[in-house]
Amino acid sequence: MLNTLNQAYGIRGNSIYSKVLATAHPFSWMDLYGQFLYSEPKTTVHFTDAATGNFALISQVLFYSNQQTLGTGAANQPHTTGNLGFEIRPLRRMRIIESWMTDRYHDAASALYSSGPLPTNPLFQPLSLNPLEAVNYNQQQVDVLYDLGSKVSLRGGYRYIWGDATVPASPFFAPAGGSESGQLKRNVGLAGANFRLSQKLSFNLDYEGASSDHVYFRTSLNNYQKGRARAKYQLSASLAVQAKFQVLNNQNPGSSIQLDFESRDSSLAVYWAPTKSKRISVMGEYDRSTVRSNIHYLGLFFSPVISDYRDNAHTASGAVDLTMPGPVAAKLTLGGSLFLANGSRTTRYYQPLARLSVPMGKHVFWNTQWQYYGFREDFYVFEGFQTHIFMTGLKLVR
Repeated sequence: MLNTLNQAYGIRGNSIYSKVLATAHPFSWMDLYGQFLYSEPKTTVHFTDAATGNFALISQVLFYSNQQTLGTGAANQPHTTGNLGFEIRPLRRMRIIESWMTDRYHDAASALYSSGPLPTNPLFQPLSLNPLEAVNYNQQQVDVLYDLGSKVSLRGGYRYIWGDATVPASPFFAPAGGSESGQLKRNVGLAGANFRLSQKLSFNLDYEGASSDHVYFRTSLNNYQKGRARAKYQLSASLAVQAKFQVLNNQNPGSSIQLDFESRDSSLAVYWAPTKSKRISVMGEYDRSTVRSNIHYLGLFFSPVISDYRDNAHTASGAVDLTMPGPVAAKLTLGGSLFLANGSRTTRYYQPLARLSVPMGKHVFWNTQWQYYGFREDFYVFEGFQTHIFMTGLKLVR
Protein backbone atom coordinates (compact mmCIF):
# COMPACT_ATOMS: atom_id res chain seq x y z
CA MET A 1 0.00 0.00 0.00
CA LEU A 2 1.36 3.40 -1.02
CA ASN A 3 0.51 6.37 1.20
CA THR A 4 2.81 9.16 -0.08
CA LEU A 5 5.30 9.55 -2.90
CA ASN A 6 7.56 12.51 -3.66
CA GLN A 7 9.77 12.59 -6.76
CA ALA A 8 12.26 15.08 -8.13
CA TYR A 9 14.45 14.85 -11.20
CA GLY A 10 16.58 17.10 -13.35
CA ILE A 11 18.31 16.70 -16.69
CA ARG A 12 20.80 19.19 -18.08
CA GLY A 13 22.72 19.08 -21.35
CA ASN A 14 25.23 21.32 -23.10
CA SER A 15 27.64 21.06 -25.97
CA ILE A 16 30.43 22.86 -27.76
CA TYR A 17 30.96 22.75 -31.52
CA SER A 18 33.86 24.07 -33.55
CA LYS A 19 34.71 23.89 -37.23
CA VAL A 20 37.71 25.01 -39.26
CA LEU A 21 37.94 24.98 -43.07
CA ALA A 22 40.91 25.76 -45.27
CA THR A 23 41.47 25.74 -49.05
CA ALA A 24 44.49 26.71 -51.11
CA HIS A 25 45.40 27.03 -54.79
CA PRO A 26 49.23 27.21 -54.72
CA PHE A 27 49.65 26.33 -58.41
CA SER A 28 47.47 26.31 -61.48
CA TRP A 29 47.63 22.52 -61.49
CA MET A 30 47.02 21.92 -57.75
CA ASP A 31 44.22 22.50 -55.23
CA LEU A 32 44.41 21.76 -51.50
CA TYR A 33 41.66 21.53 -48.90
CA GLY A 34 41.20 20.55 -45.27
CA GLN A 35 38.49 20.47 -42.63
CA PHE A 36 38.43 19.90 -38.88
CA LEU A 37 35.35 19.52 -36.68
CA TYR A 38 35.13 18.99 -32.93
CA SER A 39 32.13 18.69 -30.64
CA GLU A 40 31.59 17.50 -27.07
CA PRO A 41 28.00 17.15 -25.84
CA LYS A 42 27.50 16.52 -22.12
CA THR A 43 24.48 15.37 -20.11
CA THR A 44 23.89 15.11 -16.36
CA VAL A 45 20.92 13.45 -14.66
CA HIS A 46 19.69 13.54 -11.04
CA PHE A 47 16.72 11.63 -9.64
CA THR A 48 15.31 11.00 -6.17
CA ASP A 49 12.08 9.71 -4.71
CA ALA A 50 10.78 8.94 -1.23
CA ALA A 51 7.74 6.78 -0.47
CA THR A 52 5.83 5.82 2.65
CA GLY A 53 3.30 3.07 3.17
CA ASN A 54 3.29 -0.65 3.82
CA PHE A 55 5.81 -2.50 1.60
CA ALA A 56 7.00 -6.10 1.48
CA LEU A 57 10.09 -7.73 0.01
CA ILE A 58 9.00 -11.35 -0.38
CA SER A 59 12.46 -12.75 -1.20
CA GLN A 60 13.79 -11.47 2.14
CA VAL A 61 10.53 -11.85 4.13
CA LEU A 62 10.92 -8.18 4.98
CA PHE A 63 8.21 -5.63 5.74
CA TYR A 64 8.98 -1.91 5.91
CA SER A 65 7.19 1.45 5.77
CA ASN A 66 9.73 3.80 4.09
CA GLN A 67 11.52 3.49 0.77
CA GLN A 68 14.01 5.75 -0.96
CA THR A 69 15.54 5.79 -4.44
CA LEU A 70 18.54 7.84 -5.50
CA GLY A 71 20.07 8.07 -8.95
CA THR A 72 22.67 10.22 -10.64
CA GLY A 73 24.52 9.98 -13.90
CA ALA A 74 26.71 11.84 -16.36
CA ALA A 75 27.78 11.27 -19.95
CA ASN A 76 29.88 13.06 -22.51
CA GLN A 77 30.91 12.29 -26.10
CA PRO A 78 33.96 14.05 -27.53
CA HIS A 79 33.73 13.72 -31.31
CA THR A 80 36.53 14.63 -33.71
CA THR A 81 36.29 14.56 -37.51
CA GLY A 82 38.95 15.68 -39.95
CA ASN A 83 39.76 15.33 -43.62
CA LEU A 84 42.56 16.42 -45.91
CA GLY A 85 42.93 16.20 -49.65
CA PHE A 86 44.38 17.57 -52.81
CA GLU A 87 43.76 17.50 -56.55
CA ILE A 88 46.57 17.67 -59.09
CA ARG A 89 46.34 17.92 -62.88
CA PRO A 90 49.64 16.63 -64.31
CA LEU A 91 48.12 16.36 -67.82
CA ARG A 92 45.45 18.36 -69.57
CA ARG A 93 43.00 15.47 -69.52
CA MET A 94 44.05 13.83 -66.24
CA ARG A 95 43.12 14.57 -62.66
CA ILE A 96 44.42 12.82 -59.54
CA ILE A 97 42.40 13.24 -56.35
CA GLU A 98 43.79 12.14 -53.00
CA SER A 99 41.75 12.26 -49.79
CA TRP A 100 42.10 11.17 -46.18
CA MET A 101 39.55 11.35 -43.40
CA THR A 102 39.20 10.26 -39.80
CA ASP A 103 36.16 10.12 -37.53
CA ARG A 104 36.62 9.44 -33.82
CA TYR A 105 34.13 9.55 -30.98
CA HIS A 106 34.16 8.25 -27.42
CA ASP A 107 31.13 7.79 -25.18
CA ALA A 108 32.12 8.03 -21.52
CA ALA A 109 29.40 7.63 -18.89
CA SER A 110 28.99 7.02 -15.18
CA ALA A 111 25.91 6.20 -13.16
CA LEU A 112 25.06 5.56 -9.51
CA TYR A 113 21.71 4.07 -8.59
CA SER A 114 20.35 2.73 -5.31
CA SER A 115 16.85 1.79 -4.18
CA GLY A 116 15.32 0.08 -1.18
CA PRO A 117 14.34 0.64 2.45
CA LEU A 118 15.89 3.42 4.47
CA PRO A 119 19.71 3.68 4.26
CA THR A 120 20.10 2.06 7.70
CA ASN A 121 18.90 -1.20 6.18
CA PRO A 122 21.67 -3.40 4.66
CA LEU A 123 19.50 -3.95 1.57
CA PHE A 124 20.11 -0.35 0.55
CA GLN A 125 23.13 -1.04 -1.69
CA PRO A 126 24.27 1.23 -4.53
CA LEU A 127 24.65 -0.04 -8.09
CA SER A 128 27.42 1.64 -10.08
CA LEU A 129 27.73 1.52 -13.86
CA ASN A 130 30.60 2.86 -15.98
CA PRO A 131 30.03 1.96 -19.63
CA LEU A 132 32.54 3.08 -22.25
CA GLU A 133 32.31 3.13 -26.02
CA ALA A 134 35.11 4.22 -28.38
CA VAL A 135 34.93 4.10 -32.17
CA ASN A 136 37.72 5.16 -34.54
CA TYR A 137 37.25 5.16 -38.32
CA ASN A 138 39.83 6.09 -40.97
CA GLN A 139 39.74 6.14 -44.75
CA GLN A 140 42.30 6.93 -47.42
CA GLN A 141 41.35 7.07 -51.11
CA VAL A 142 43.02 7.99 -54.38
CA ASP A 143 41.18 8.45 -57.69
CA VAL A 144 42.54 8.97 -61.19
CA LEU A 145 40.21 10.50 -63.79
CA TYR A 146 41.08 10.68 -67.48
CA ASP A 147 39.07 12.15 -70.36
CA LEU A 148 39.47 10.15 -73.55
CA GLY A 149 37.59 12.86 -75.37
CA SER A 150 34.55 15.04 -75.06
CA LYS A 151 32.25 12.00 -74.83
CA VAL A 152 34.10 9.42 -72.72
CA SER A 153 35.86 9.68 -69.36
CA LEU A 154 37.38 6.88 -67.29
CA ARG A 155 38.23 6.65 -63.61
CA GLY A 156 39.98 4.22 -61.34
CA GLY A 157 41.01 4.28 -57.73
CA TYR A 158 41.89 2.57 -54.50
CA ARG A 159 40.38 2.93 -51.03
CA TYR A 160 41.78 1.66 -47.74
CA ILE A 161 39.59 1.61 -44.63
CA TRP A 162 40.76 0.81 -41.12
CA GLY A 163 39.45 1.34 -37.62
CA ASP A 164 38.75 -0.12 -34.22
CA ALA A 165 35.91 -0.09 -31.71
CA THR A 166 35.45 -0.87 -28.02
CA VAL A 167 31.92 -1.32 -26.68
CA PRO A 168 30.33 -2.69 -23.49
CA ALA A 169 30.16 -6.48 -23.45
CA SER A 170 26.87 -8.28 -23.96
CA PRO A 171 25.25 -9.04 -20.58
CA PHE A 172 24.24 -12.46 -21.96
CA PHE A 173 27.82 -13.59 -22.57
CA ALA A 174 29.49 -11.45 -19.88
CA PRO A 175 27.15 -11.00 -16.88
CA ALA A 176 29.97 -9.49 -14.83
CA GLY A 177 30.41 -6.65 -17.33
CA GLY A 178 33.51 -5.67 -19.21
CA SER A 179 34.05 -4.64 -22.80
CA GLU A 180 34.48 -6.11 -26.25
CA SER A 181 36.73 -4.81 -29.02
CA GLY A 182 36.97 -5.26 -32.74
CA GLN A 183 38.95 -4.08 -35.75
CA LEU A 184 38.12 -3.09 -39.30
CA LYS A 185 40.53 -3.45 -42.24
CA ARG A 186 39.34 -3.32 -45.85
CA ASN A 187 40.94 -2.84 -49.27
CA VAL A 188 38.69 -1.60 -52.08
CA GLY A 189 39.34 -1.25 -55.79
CA LEU A 190 37.33 1.34 -57.74
CA ALA A 191 36.55 1.72 -61.43
CA GLY A 192 34.05 3.61 -63.55
CA ALA A 193 33.26 5.25 -66.86
CA ASN A 194 31.02 8.07 -68.11
CA PHE A 195 29.63 8.14 -71.64
CA ARG A 196 28.03 11.24 -73.16
CA LEU A 197 27.17 9.88 -76.59
CA SER A 198 24.95 12.84 -77.47
CA GLN A 199 23.05 15.66 -75.83
CA LYS A 200 20.10 13.29 -75.42
CA LEU A 201 21.83 10.07 -74.32
CA SER A 202 24.26 9.52 -71.46
CA PHE A 203 25.10 6.68 -69.12
CA ASN A 204 27.75 5.75 -66.57
CA LEU A 205 29.16 2.61 -64.99
CA ASP A 206 30.56 2.15 -61.47
CA TYR A 207 32.26 -0.85 -59.91
CA GLU A 208 34.01 -1.59 -56.65
CA GLY A 209 35.44 -4.81 -55.32
CA ALA A 210 36.75 -5.30 -51.80
CA SER A 211 38.41 -7.79 -49.49
CA SER A 212 38.47 -7.40 -45.70
CA ASP A 213 40.86 -8.77 -43.11
CA HIS A 214 38.67 -7.79 -40.13
CA VAL A 215 35.02 -6.71 -39.83
CA TYR A 216 32.83 -5.86 -36.86
CA PHE A 217 29.74 -7.98 -37.52
CA ARG A 218 28.93 -11.31 -39.13
CA THR A 219 26.75 -9.58 -41.73
CA SER A 220 29.14 -6.69 -42.46
CA LEU A 221 30.49 -6.07 -45.95
CA ASN A 222 33.45 -8.44 -46.12
CA ASN A 223 34.51 -9.72 -49.54
CA TYR A 224 32.11 -7.96 -51.85
CA GLN A 225 31.61 -6.79 -55.41
CA LYS A 226 29.23 -3.95 -56.22
CA GLY A 227 28.27 -2.68 -59.66
CA ARG A 228 25.92 0.02 -60.88
CA ALA A 229 24.79 1.22 -64.30
CA ARG A 230 22.67 4.29 -64.98
CA ALA A 231 21.35 5.71 -68.24
CA LYS A 232 19.30 8.76 -69.23
CA TYR A 233 17.68 9.38 -72.59
CA GLN A 234 15.90 12.60 -73.51
CA LEU A 235 13.43 11.39 -76.14
CA SER A 236 12.11 14.90 -76.71
CA ALA A 237 11.98 18.25 -74.98
CA SER A 238 9.02 17.02 -72.92
CA LEU A 239 9.81 13.31 -72.43
CA ALA A 240 12.74 11.78 -70.55
CA VAL A 241 13.51 8.19 -69.54
CA GLN A 242 15.94 7.01 -66.85
CA ALA A 243 17.07 3.45 -66.13
CA LYS A 244 19.21 2.05 -63.33
CA PHE A 245 20.61 -1.35 -62.43
CA GLN A 246 22.77 -2.31 -59.46
CA VAL A 247 23.98 -5.55 -57.96
CA LEU A 248 25.79 -6.40 -54.71
CA ASN A 249 27.46 -9.70 -53.82
CA ASN A 250 28.93 -10.16 -50.35
CA GLN A 251 30.61 -13.24 -48.84
CA ASN A 252 32.13 -14.07 -45.49
CA PRO A 253 33.88 -17.44 -45.83
CA GLY A 254 34.45 -17.96 -42.08
CA SER A 255 33.79 -21.58 -41.12
CA SER A 256 31.17 -20.64 -38.51
CA ILE A 257 29.59 -17.90 -40.65
CA GLN A 258 29.62 -18.79 -44.36
CA LEU A 259 27.61 -15.73 -45.35
CA ASP A 260 26.41 -15.58 -48.95
CA PHE A 261 24.42 -12.43 -49.78
CA GLU A 262 23.20 -11.03 -53.09
CA SER A 263 20.87 -8.16 -53.96
CA ARG A 264 19.73 -6.90 -57.36
CA ASP A 265 17.81 -3.75 -58.16
CA SER A 266 16.46 -2.59 -61.53
CA SER A 267 14.36 0.53 -62.05
CA LEU A 268 12.81 2.51 -64.91
CA ALA A 269 11.47 6.06 -64.60
CA VAL A 270 9.54 8.19 -67.10
CA TYR A 271 9.00 11.95 -66.92
CA TRP A 272 6.59 13.71 -69.30
CA ALA A 273 5.87 17.44 -69.22
CA PRO A 274 4.58 18.81 -72.55
CA THR A 275 6.12 22.17 -73.30
CA LYS A 276 3.14 23.32 -75.40
CA SER A 277 0.62 22.36 -72.72
CA LYS A 278 1.50 23.51 -69.24
CA ARG A 279 -1.61 21.91 -67.79
CA ILE A 280 -0.32 18.38 -67.33
CA SER A 281 2.80 16.55 -66.22
CA VAL A 282 3.29 12.84 -65.53
CA MET A 283 5.91 10.99 -63.51
CA GLY A 284 6.11 7.22 -63.14
CA GLU A 285 8.72 4.84 -61.73
CA TYR A 286 8.91 1.06 -61.40
CA ASP A 287 11.50 -0.88 -59.42
CA ARG A 288 12.16 -4.61 -59.30
CA SER A 289 14.44 -5.89 -56.53
CA THR A 290 15.56 -9.27 -55.21
CA VAL A 291 17.46 -10.24 -52.05
CA ARG A 292 19.01 -13.60 -51.25
CA SER A 293 20.89 -14.39 -48.05
CA ASN A 294 22.34 -17.54 -46.45
CA ILE A 295 24.24 -17.52 -43.17
CA HIS A 296 25.13 -19.98 -40.39
CA TYR A 297 24.20 -19.15 -36.81
CA LEU A 298 23.72 -20.83 -33.43
CA GLY A 299 20.15 -21.85 -32.74
CA LEU A 300 18.47 -23.52 -29.76
CA PHE A 301 20.98 -25.15 -27.37
CA PHE A 302 23.80 -23.58 -29.48
CA SER A 303 23.25 -26.03 -32.33
CA PRO A 304 24.34 -24.82 -35.83
CA VAL A 305 21.46 -23.65 -38.04
CA ILE A 306 21.28 -22.10 -41.53
CA SER A 307 19.23 -18.94 -42.04
CA ASP A 308 17.87 -18.84 -45.60
CA TYR A 309 16.16 -15.58 -46.59
CA ARG A 310 14.52 -14.68 -49.91
CA ASP A 311 12.72 -11.53 -50.98
CA ASN A 312 11.30 -10.56 -54.39
CA ALA A 313 9.76 -7.10 -54.45
CA HIS A 314 7.94 -4.76 -56.82
CA THR A 315 7.84 -1.04 -56.08
CA ALA A 316 5.89 1.48 -58.17
CA SER A 317 5.15 5.15 -57.75
CA GLY A 318 3.58 7.79 -59.93
CA ALA A 319 1.92 11.18 -59.99
CA VAL A 320 -0.16 13.19 -62.44
CA ASP A 321 -0.37 16.96 -62.04
CA LEU A 322 -3.34 18.64 -63.72
CA THR A 323 -4.03 22.35 -63.96
CA MET A 324 -7.76 22.75 -64.33
CA PRO A 325 -9.05 25.06 -67.11
CA GLY A 326 -10.84 28.24 -66.15
CA PRO A 327 -10.03 31.53 -64.45
CA VAL A 328 -9.27 29.89 -61.08
CA ALA A 329 -6.54 27.54 -62.42
CA ALA A 330 -6.86 24.99 -59.63
CA LYS A 331 -4.18 22.30 -59.51
CA LEU A 332 -5.05 18.63 -58.96
CA THR A 333 -2.50 15.92 -58.15
CA LEU A 334 -3.32 12.21 -58.31
CA GLY A 335 -0.84 9.44 -57.58
CA GLY A 336 0.74 7.31 -54.92
CA SER A 337 3.01 4.34 -54.45
CA LEU A 338 2.86 0.63 -53.69
CA PHE A 339 5.21 -2.10 -52.51
CA LEU A 340 4.62 -5.82 -53.05
CA ALA A 341 7.08 -8.39 -51.70
CA ASN A 342 7.00 -12.17 -51.87
CA GLY A 343 9.36 -14.63 -50.25
CA SER A 344 10.43 -15.08 -46.66
CA ARG A 345 8.36 -12.09 -45.52
CA THR A 346 5.36 -11.46 -47.75
CA THR A 347 4.41 -7.79 -47.48
CA ARG A 348 1.85 -5.46 -49.05
CA TYR A 349 1.96 -1.67 -48.75
CA TYR A 350 -0.28 0.86 -50.52
CA GLN A 351 -0.17 4.65 -50.34
CA PRO A 352 -2.54 6.46 -52.77
CA LEU A 353 -2.72 10.26 -52.71
CA ALA A 354 -5.02 13.02 -53.96
CA ARG A 355 -4.28 16.73 -53.53
CA LEU A 356 -6.18 19.85 -54.64
CA SER A 357 -4.84 23.42 -54.51
CA VAL A 358 -7.22 26.28 -55.34
CA PRO A 359 -6.02 29.91 -55.53
CA MET A 360 -8.36 32.15 -53.51
CA GLY A 361 -6.48 35.28 -54.42
CA LYS A 362 -3.01 36.50 -55.23
CA HIS A 363 -1.57 35.47 -51.87
CA VAL A 364 -4.04 32.89 -50.55
CA PHE A 365 -4.36 29.19 -51.50
CA TRP A 366 -6.84 26.61 -50.25
CA ASN A 367 -5.15 23.19 -50.03
CA THR A 368 -6.93 19.88 -49.49
CA GLN A 369 -5.27 16.46 -49.37
CA TRP A 370 -6.35 12.85 -48.84
CA GLN A 371 -3.86 10.06 -48.23
CA TYR A 372 -4.25 6.38 -47.39
CA TYR A 373 -1.73 4.04 -45.77
CA GLY A 374 -2.30 0.30 -45.91
CA PHE A 375 0.24 -2.25 -44.66
CA ARG A 376 -0.07 -6.02 -44.34
CA GLU A 377 2.28 -8.92 -43.57
CA ASP A 378 0.92 -12.41 -44.17
CA PHE A 379 3.23 -14.10 -41.65
CA TYR A 380 2.92 -11.46 -38.94
CA VAL A 381 -0.55 -9.93 -39.11
CA PHE A 382 -0.10 -7.96 -35.86
CA GLU A 383 2.00 -5.36 -37.71
CA GLY A 384 -0.74 -4.66 -40.27
CA PHE A 385 -2.55 -1.32 -40.25
CA GLN A 386 -4.60 0.98 -42.46
CA THR A 387 -5.14 4.70 -42.04
CA HIS A 388 -6.99 7.49 -43.87
CA ILE A 389 -5.62 11.01 -43.46
CA PHE A 390 -7.57 14.07 -44.58
CA MET A 391 -6.16 17.59 -44.35
CA THR A 392 -7.48 20.96 -45.42
CA GLY A 393 -6.32 24.50 -44.77
CA LEU A 394 -5.27 27.89 -46.09
CA LYS A 395 -1.79 28.85 -47.22
CA LEU A 396 -0.67 32.49 -47.13
CA VAL A 397 2.13 33.63 -49.44
CA ARG A 398 3.70 37.08 -49.34
